[in-house]
Amino acid sequence: MLSAWIGVGLVVTAFVALMGGLRTYRRACSAPPEMVRKLLHVGMGMATLPFPWLFSAPWPVIVLAGLFVPGLLALRRSPALQRVLGGAIDGVSRPSHGEIYFPLGICAVFLLSTNDPLLFCVPVLILSLADAAAALIGTRYGLLVYGPPDGRKSVEGSAAFLIAAFLSTHLPLLLFSETGRVESLLIALAVALGATLIEALARRGLDNLLVPLGAFALLRTLLALDVAGQALGLGLTGGTLLVALLFLGPVRQVGAGRAWSSRF
Repeated sequence: MLSAWIGVGLVVTAFVALMGGLRTYRRACSAPPEMVRKLLHVGMGMATLPFPWLFSAPWPVIVLAGLFVPGLLALRRSPALQRVLGGAIDGVSRPSHGEIYFPLGICAVFLLSTNDPLLFCVPVLILSLADAAAALIGTRYGLLVYGPPDGRKSVEGSAAFLIAAFLSTHLPLLLFSETGRVESLLIALAVALGATLIEALARRGLDNLLVPLGAFALLRTLLALDVAGQALGLGLTGGTLLVALLFLGPVRQVGAGRAWSSRF
């Protein structure tokens, strides 16, 4: 019990230090709000990766989610808190509930993974790294956009998400599991395509909840199949993504620096 509370304290301390550091970085370097927001995104994800080793029961993670959700909401709305820790989530004015969905997604995956490090860490890596890569690449280099105005995404950003999600799945499978090389490749491609589909369709930060849950479901399902089943899963996931892209509207080209994303 004591060690669990120590773990909770360490995570909270790391989060407060991260918020303070990003606030200082933004003010000192005049960093773009989207970049600061995604650095927070990555930092929060990395701070949760040790959860399977820190906590043997689900209650500490539930406690952390119960602290972070109202805390982040208060930070968005409280000028007093913004003066102390603001600058990471309050700099982007577009509507998003990502700060609520992020800890909820982490908590849900931890509960579902039942302390399996692989099943927990792969979805968290995708949520943290792939989403940040998509937002930063899409914002900086995105010229080809698709989707409705309230959820516009860039082709470049989605490609970055796909690559990062593939690596976030393939490398852990190869290095930390007994999954074969062919099986790891098939699973990683299918999970990356599925996560990219979810990210492309999600709006107002909901991808922070749906991406880790979808990646978890795909990973757990595909790990239980043989090579033929994994190949079929890859084909179905890729086909679904292609069909979905047809309903997202035509790809349009915009001027440099005008592409944007609605991630987090």
